[in-house]
Amino acid sequence: MTTTVRRDPIITELHAIRERLAERFHNDLAAYSETADAHCRALGFHIVHSPTDKERGAANARQVLRPADQDLRDTDGTNP
Repeated sequence: MTTTVRRDPIITELHAIRERLAERFHNDLAAYSETADAHCRALGFHIVHSPTDKERGAANARQVLRPADQDLRDTDGTNP
């Protein structure tokens, strides 16, 4: 049985754009992100960043259980 790989032109275009951006910014994602942020700000967009774990506090970052999941904790209530 022969399998034919179908090339989606939109996906092909996206890959080409990604390659051009990687080349332009020397695969530096931080440099690309800063440029993208600056471009969006110039267009009048308000950029909102999520707080980091350090900003939220390590304890808050680890609290992922919903109240209904409380019975899944260890008996001392500290480990999920």
